[in-house]
Amino acid sequence: MRISLLSTLFFLGACGPAGGVAIDTTGGDDDDVILPGDDDDDDTDVIDTDTDTDTDPPEPEYDCSVLPSVPVNFTTLTGYSDAEDFDFDDSGFAVALYDSNLFAKNRVGDVEMRSASISNETAGTRILATGDFVVADVRNGSLKLVDSNTQGVSTLMSGLSYPNGVEVDADNYVYVAEQNTGRIQRINAYDPADRAVIATGLQNPNGVIMSEDGQTIYVGSFGGGKIYAIDRLGPDEWAEKRILMQNPGWDWGFDGINVDICGNVYFTEYIAGVVRRITPDGSQLDEVVNLPSGWIPNLRWGAGYGGFEKDKMYVSDRDQGRIFELDMGIPGKTHLLAAP
Repeated sequence: MRISLLSTLFFLGACGPAGGVAIDTTGGDDDDVILPGDDDDDDTDVIDTDTDTDTDPPEPEYDCSVLPSVPVNFTTLTGYSDAEDFDFDDSGFAVALYDSNLFAKNRVGDVEMRSASISNETAGTRILATGDFVVADVRNGSLKLVDSNTQGVSTLMSGLSYPNGVEVDADNYVYVAEQNTGRIQRINAYDPADRAVIATGLQNPNGVIMSEDGQTIYVGSFGGGKIYAIDRLGPDEWAEKRILMQNPGWDWGFDGINVDICGNVYFTEYIAGVVRRITPDGSQLDEVVNLPSGWIPNLRWGAGYGGFEKDKMYVSDRDQGRIFELDMGIPGKTHLLAAP
């Protein structure tokens, strides 16, 4: 164990969901499995924390003509950060901000500090293919780049108006939503002069995700009841935004957003505790799960290390510093550092 007094303060124990189910707060292996409509299930999962994937069999091809059934089962993982966002690395750790510092925790309770004194008000947090991290610094209107080797922090981009959702691609480009100006900017993480505005006129853009094939960026409108799609026309050329879905009757705020390998789009209504799914052609909208939380700001697919699986979605809970693990029945968008 590498847990210090500071890391103990970071990963405080969380209360259980409604119904009085006991939740493990020791950082051990037991996670409570909650089935839809059943708060009293005491089953526990045995988590495989072996990060060696060399002997795993090849993954089968997935039939995208069939949508997995919903609602899905979920597991509650306790003792994590209550940060706005998080991401996974290739060592089996979930990495997030806590008290302005970048921490990492794995499923057996080990905790590491990855960088100190980034900012005390952050949003989007993403790992690059190099292992470095990009963090949206809301308070200072900037993007911060965290060097994974030195733990040093530098300013990648400044002068942003409420930088919120962040996405990265395999070429080390960073996409950031400026919520107050209604635009999406793209910048090269290692060549800041290489930057461009790729979309404007969006209503309160928040979560940002790129499709599995890299040809479409999806953006959630916080309070606007919209999911935007921005299609790629060329390496550096993007089409005008289009609306994939619009439902002004929902005013809970579309916050986190992600996609699976078949192009289905998932998004959170952050204070309603609901995750929804819409097909890439916009023809079918489903409720995936209703979680016992009043604040679910983001969601990520596992990278395939340390028990964070590639066919499970992980939803952050700011209420009690938990992560909900959703059994999706479909592989997610391939993580940049995904296990083979």
